[in-house]
Amino acid sequence: MLLLGAHMSTAGGLHTAFERGDALGCTAIQIFTSSPRQWRGRDLSQRDVEAFRAAWEASSCRECFAHDIYLTRLGTRDPAILGRSRTAFAHEIRTCQRLGLSALVMHPVGDVDADERAVLDRVAASLDAVFEAVPDEGTLVLLETTAGQGANVGYRFEQLARIIERVEQSDRLGICLDTCHVFAAGYDISTEAGWKSMMTELTKTVGLERIRAVHLNDSQKPCGSRVDRHEHIGRGRIGEAAFRRVMRDRRLKGVPKVLETPKENDMDAVNLALLRKLAKAK
Repeated sequence: MLLLGAHMSTAGGLHTAFERGDALGCTAIQIFTSSPRQWRGRDLSQRDVEAFRAAWEASSCRECFAHDIYLTRLGTRDPAILGRSRTAFAHEIRTCQRLGLSALVMHPVGDVDADERAVLDRVAASLDAVFEAVPDEGTLVLLETTAGQGANVGYRFEQLARIIERVEQSDRLGICLDTCHVFAAGYDISTEAGWKSMMTELTKTVGLERIRAVHLNDSQKPCGSRVDRHEHIGRGRIGEAAFRRVMRDRRLKGVPKVLETPKENDMDAVNLALLRKLAKAK
């Protein structure tokens, strides 16, 4: 089965994401479990959890994972923000595990003017602290490849590898590959040679087995810009041909893939139709 879908709104309750996903023919979706711009995570009742699981069981969506809030900075040197980030992230993992989600995607973030190696080590230390506090109940944490904009690290694969190597419970970690982000970070996946080169480097540094989710986004900005601006599939600098390669790469066959393209004019349906076509194209 092709595991393909989009980030879905949870307005009206977390369980409503599946109805929206089904309307678009999604077999995989991503959600926020609470407002991404607030520190306080949603406290779910048992009724909320049961409604979510029932909706999932009745849905055509086979895979569902979450994205962390935007405020989390597990690599900051600010002790107050670091403490709040660790608390919020631990709450997020617990929520995901109650819901039975396969993974939680997060951005490795520190401080704009900080030494990046120190940031990576603080992210690893934060993950150690959170994992120590939250027992493993099946939800993986996925380090997302970033564009390297602002305080984001993880825009080079060796940076992600450094985090993984320093986390004691590294079996609880995976990778979310974002096409816009890797392109903006300098991996030119718009060409066949560039895609092969990127996948080779990813294999050597992190390992393909770590890729547990893919974000499908074209890029408004050029390769190497370090600017994170998503565009509709085939309408940006990456181009349609590149997404045919992504969709047909056998190494990613069983990996769930979701859109994070702009939510406008029912474009999710347009983008998904194109991706399904590209998945079949030879």
